[in-house]
Amino acid sequence: MSGSSAVVSGRQGQSLRGLLIAALLGLLAGCGNGGDGELGRYADEALWLCKPGIALDRCLELDQTTTYVYEDGNTAVFEHEPVVDAEFDCFYVYPTVDLRPEPGNTLDLSDDTSLVRPLYNQAARFTELCEMYAPKYRQMTIGSYSVENPFGSGYFSLGYSDIEAAFDQYLLENPERNFVLIGHSQGAHVLLRLLQERFDNDNDEDLRSRMISALVIGSLGAYQVPEGELTGGSLQNIPLCTQATDTGCVVAYDTVAAGDSEQRPELEQPRVCVNPTALGGEPGIAATTIYNRDEGIPFPAGVETDWIAYPGLYSANCESDGSLGADVAPGRSTPFTPQLIQVFLGSTPASLHLADYNFGMGDLLRIVEVQAANH
Repeated sequence: MSGSSAVVSGRQGQSLRGLLIAALLGLLAGCGNGGDGELGRYADEALWLCKPGIALDRCLELDQTTTYVYEDGNTAVFEHEPVVDAEFDCFYVYPTVDLRPEPGNTLDLSDDTSLVRPLYNQAARFTELCEMYAPKYRQMTIGSYSVENPFGSGYFSLGYSDIEAAFDQYLLENPERNFVLIGHSQGAHVLLRLLQERFDNDNDEDLRSRMISALVIGSLGAYQVPEGELTGGSLQNIPLCTQATDTGCVVAYDTVAAGDSEQRPELEQPRVCVNPTALGGEPGIAATTIYNRDEGIPFPAGVETDWIAYPGLYSANCESDGSLGADVAPGRSTPFTPQLIQVFLGSTPASLHLADYNFGMGDLLRIVEVQAANH
């Protein structure tokens, strides 16, 4: 109880600051600054899933108590404790949740039911390290990826414009805070555009200096770097991370079932692969993989929490095509080993796209923690 009270009290000053800024933006919007109605609209807390001080913070309402299952079969239960007085922030962009087959955009953001599943699996656990900012946005539907040049389409541009506006609101309210950018799938595509347009130019050195790192995960090959290089291709001045103490760099990978390369589409060049285990702890072994009960994975008898964690259960290595191949670590098994891989395969051969963060969560948390300490 005392930890919860500390979180509330630690946010009161930020909440007041947010109200004052919102009021100021409201005055500016009414003083002849154009008629597009867009100025400062992300001062509206209804457009945020997570943000310090808002009435309903989806990242903090979630019970993330987790049962850890160890190699010897023993278990232990750990409560998730959001950080108090965090020294840095995280800005998260969620993946495609609008699964309509026709091209278009999500125009109604009032119902966040579909948004919270990736939020819970990917962003919420980072609240043990940082203040989480997670805006809603008018993302393009999954059917929009079928149009010619989807990233040059108006569908993509609309969603990106929302995230850029939300990021500007974040910068306005936090002019000196350092931050980590976190995104997945379409969220990774949007972050990549944000990095290109707002960070990668020579005149963006000040903004780059505040970026601890960017987790551009699950871009499905959209993020391009020449083979053997750390920069070039998509980004000219922001390198891939090579060790945990690197800052101002990018962590990027696409997870697949190891060894199924014959089932994957051929690419013109290898994917970008920053192996989180190489930066996070024991190279080749995933530190901790965390699943939610709602993902359909069977839980061992006696586990009462909604989350389960398997330390060191999986191996993870970059394969010849640049994919991050995940498999059960040598000598490890559980009664549910097949399901732990297969439940995420879906209809895409070999892809573990939906579990990109689940497999790497323990390492990603450690990477961000070390990077923040060295920034």
